[in-house]
Amino acid sequence: MHTVTEGLFDMPAVVPTKVVVPTHDGPAVAVYPLVPTRSFDAPLTYALPQELVGSVVVGTIVEVPLGNAARVGVVSAVDVEPPPNVRLKPVGRVVDQPAVPAPLIELAEWVADQYGCARTIALALVVGPRLAASARATAVPHRKRQQAVRRIVDDLDGLDLSRRQRAIATEIPTAWIALAALASSLGTTRSTFGKLAEAGVVAIEDRYLDELAVAAEADAAPSQDEPKAEGFLPFALTPLQLTAVDICSGDADGTAEDPTTLLVGITGSGKTEVYLETIARTLERGRTAIVLVPEIALTPQTARRFLLRFPGDVEVLHSAMTKAQRATAHERIARGDARVVVGPRSAIFAPVRDLGIVVIDEEHDGSYKQDSEPRYDARRVAFRRIQLEGARLVLGSATPRPESWAGVARHVVMNERPGGGRLAPVHLIDMRDHQDDYPLSVPVQDAIEQALQRGRKAIVLHNRRGYAVALHCRGCGQTCKCPRCDVSLVIHGTVARRQRLTCHHCGHDEQVPERCAKCGSNEIARMGAGTEQLETLLAERFAVPVFRLDADAVKTRGAVGEILGAFAAAGPSILTGTQMVAKGHDFPDVEVAVVIDADAGLAIPDFRADERAFSLVAQLAGRAGRSAATNEHAQVLIQTWNPEHPFLRYARSHDTPGFLEYVLADRIQFGYPPYSRIVRVLISARSEELRDHWSKALGDGMRRLDAGTVLGPARLLRINDRERAQVLVSTKRASDVATAVRRFLGTTETARRRVDVRVALDVDPQALI
Repeated sequence: MHTVTEGLFDMPAVVPTKVVVPTHDGPAVAVYPLVPTRSFDAPLTYALPQELVGSVVVGTIVEVPLGNAARVGVVSAVDVEPPPNVRLKPVGRVVDQPAVPAPLIELAEWVADQYGCARTIALALVVGPRLAASARATAVPHRKRQQAVRRIVDDLDGLDLSRRQRAIATEIPTAWIALAALASSLGTTRSTFGKLAEAGVVAIEDRYLDELAVAAEADAAPSQDEPKAEGFLPFALTPLQLTAVDICSGDADGTAEDPTTLLVGITGSGKTEVYLETIARTLERGRTAIVLVPEIALTPQTARRFLLRFPGDVEVLHSAMTKAQRATAHERIARGDARVVVGPRSAIFAPVRDLGIVVIDEEHDGSYKQDSEPRYDARRVAFRRIQLEGARLVLGSATPRPESWAGVARHVVMNERPGGGRLAPVHLIDMRDHQDDYPLSVPVQDAIEQALQRGRKAIVLHNRRGYAVALHCRGCGQTCKCPRCDVSLVIHGTVARRQRLTCHHCGHDEQVPERCAKCGSNEIARMGAGTEQLETLLAERFAVPVFRLDADAVKTRGAVGEILGAFAAAGPSILTGTQMVAKGHDFPDVEVAVVIDADAGLAIPDFRADERAFSLVAQLAGRAGRSAATNEHAQVLIQTWNPEHPFLRYARSHDTPGFLEYVLADRIQFGYPPYSRIVRVLISARSEELRDHWSKALGDGMRRLDAGTVLGPARLLRINDRERAQVLVSTKRASDVATAVRRFLGTTETARRRVDVRVALDVDPQALI
């Protein structure tokens, strides 16, 4: 078995053999067949029939013969030199699909080289959902109409509308706008629009999106404290915001040459308005824009602002879209009908032409890193794309990553809120003094009670799902564990008789036992608390609506928007949940923000643990006191078992620059990013023997490569009956390491598949466990 992987890191890259069959002569083109396998990691050469000469360019989608089948491929080069003494199969036909822009072909090849995936897999990111989903050529359907909506009445007084319907109605513009996109951004459903249509408030029609109005009437610009949905004019920017716009758009002196800006703005400082005005200037110059957000479903207000500012010119991409909707959106963008694209990380590959600017909102968010192949980082991809297209890049956050703080030369700091007001003061609660009232300490209960009495809202964050974190036997000390994973089972369900034990890794599920399976004792205890238990305790303690936002509460499409919409429409109420509740929400009547177990994540053996904890606390702190009505009494309470930890000292004083300098001093000492890059190789197998063999082969190969410091192989927890190990490389030659591993994966694909060994390459991983 040892000879299977011996010396494979020294082997050259695999180049597929050209197809050798008799055919006619002619010009040759290079084509990547869209086949998701590492066997096609280089383009194949095909003859170009005379009738197709002139109609095929780089990026053209063609049908080519591959084996006994016809497959879709992307032309990566034209007029290539055919190999000597080889006659090539011809290109079959040109597929009726917009050509992929040449910069995106180059970008996909760069992604493959940087992140170690096959080029055909990287190209699937840029060719569009229809072709990525199927390798066989299919005719592209005619352009479809989409449902659009517009408000047809100005005065809502006297109409029989619920409070929620009235709030939605005021946000609907008088110009036609895509109904599905608006529903997503408003956090509502199509049925709401149907009821408003029955009430005579809106009109709904099927229309082509390019028929939508590009402007709408507005009597005056709304204030930044109280936006008017029917007005599309920009807010009156403050001098600080105008300066930021000048710098981000390259209009300020000395900013035209360096295209990248890090916009560091405290929560509520008006970063979104800076984005909007910067994009408006870009559109005036005839160029296009891409706006990346962590997740549209969690930031509907941000998406709505872009839709209302640029009606008819925006395509919003989000996870709730069907494949057909994604395909239609991709085609609209490719035609040039949408000049502004708003979406999560995959939107960086949107086929906009003449890209002028990329904006990455909440750039610190870990969701910009793809966790499945190809494991690209959208922030790094964005930087490469603006280089290829001569565009500009704006990274925005209240808590930027240390990599961005150290790696971007130009910082624009916005430390004022346009409407005035302070950041809510932060109070630390030492839980060593409140052990008897965990998880809700008395100071937290009192603060929430006072806020509710003033008619305000509260947000309580606890980054643990479920009802309790473990089930423990007090008789023998046994903890209920997953039979397929080396982790404890989590208790779910608020009714004791119906509670279940669930594994968050493999999905194993079983009934909570009445007695210990090992010793038979009935002294079994529910340890710790999760969001479900917190929801129950809050509902019992306070006579107001309590809403929960976590992965278990949002399993159905549109659930996030419904929960956030219900919380916004309610009076005094409480929103509790995991880190989802800290994502860029703007609720003006939130007065109190609470973090339960703020330091729980610090025990994870990961150099980013401090960074994640600080960002989570700082982002949640920004949800409180965002309006003049709540700012006076706004406060943030952080429950902690370790109040002396440095990250809490910086969080308490809202000192983001100080925290970043503290983290960077620590990282430079140990050579962590941004002073190196991390490459992680994860190996999993059905047996310990196979795991150890393949992980050793990879570790030895990494050391022979001599590209940096190699750690491991180190064994990891068993997950879903698969034994796991990892090899880490700290390096300044990440692309060389990725290339070597890609060669290894290509040459061992058949051998690994035979014994069911899986190897995952992750460059710049967000987690190391």
